[in-house]
Amino acid sequence: MAGLFPGIPKTLLREHYRCHPQIINFCNRKFYHNQLIILSEAQTGREPLLVYRTVAGNHARDRMNRRQIDVITEEIIPQQKLETADLGIVTPYRNQTSALQQAFQGTSVKADTVDQFQGRENDVIILSTVDNEISGFTDHPNRLNVAVSRAKDQLILVVNGNENEKDNNISDLIRYIEYQNFTVVHSELHSVFDYLYKGYEAKKREILSGQKQKSVFDSENLMHLLIRKVLSQDEFSKYDAVLHFPLRNLLPDFSKLSAEEEEQYAGHYATHLDFVIYNKLGKNPVLAIEVDGYGYHREGSRQNERDAMKNKILETYGLPLLRFSTTGSGEREKLISKLNEIGKNNS
Repeated sequence: MAGLFPGIPKTLLREHYRCHPQIINFCNRKFYHNQLIILSEAQTGREPLLVYRTVAGNHARDRMNRRQIDVITEEIIPQQKLETADLGIVTPYRNQTSALQQAFQGTSVKADTVDQFQGRENDVIILSTVDNEISGFTDHPNRLNVAVSRAKDQLILVVNGNENEKDNNISDLIRYIEYQNFTVVHSELHSVFDYLYKGYEAKKREILSGQKQKSVFDSENLMHLLIRKVLSQDEFSKYDAVLHFPLRNLLPDFSKLSAEEEEQYAGHYATHLDFVIYNKLGKNPVLAIEVDGYGYHREGSRQNERDAMKNKILETYGLPLLRFSTTGSGEREKLISKLNEIGKNNS
């Protein structure tokens, strides 16, 4: 409205009835020079303000942060008992919005950009900041003011756990939360690929120094080490793993392939599976594992098309597949769960 009529008088609606007093008090101090008259009251017993910090790492890619989504789904929602809450998730970027909407498809959770959320509200709002280092776009005062003031009862801020000495609006919000003695949670959700982050060089060298390097890619060497550790457990002692196994050597024949392109791809000497786990007694493969570097396997790439073809071929021949993105998390737990599932199905 102000854009259409630049000369129109602007009046601050000073009386505030919507947000939890300690939520809107941050906006009042930070953005309104204490001009608001806060008349709202706490409606639930929820802690009004929380921070979740992910482990340090380079988790954001193309304005999307899979780790923050994993923290929301696997830690925040169960820990804060938000399964039936009136929950909205706001984020600065469309790419993160799309990923969140896909993650919560079929649920009542509303996910959108901060700009699209203006004028809306939820009992609980999660703000996913996305950035590895907070950008000016995310930190814009109007954008942060809108994001915070969408929350009626509880605001949960999700930020990267990287060291950040910058003085900005997001850091002011964190300081406010800490000063009010509200909870700051350090996420325990990690990934074997966190060691690829620039701050972990020494730890990565220490971890990999004890094993012969199997690949030119550290991501595959880290996954190889994880597979070895999992297979060393008694319940998985019947399994072993091989690296870079040719796909054509895995298929008994090409009779089930439906297209010439599939045959050419499956038969090519360079087409391989990153890892194949097999039963040592019968030498039969039980699980394929692929390690997907984000840049190389990104959606829309030629490699992404090949990945889809490989997925279809393995499904046709009945071999289970696990794909681990280097931006994901919880690889050990997912691998153990899949091996247990395979063991039950084959028992």
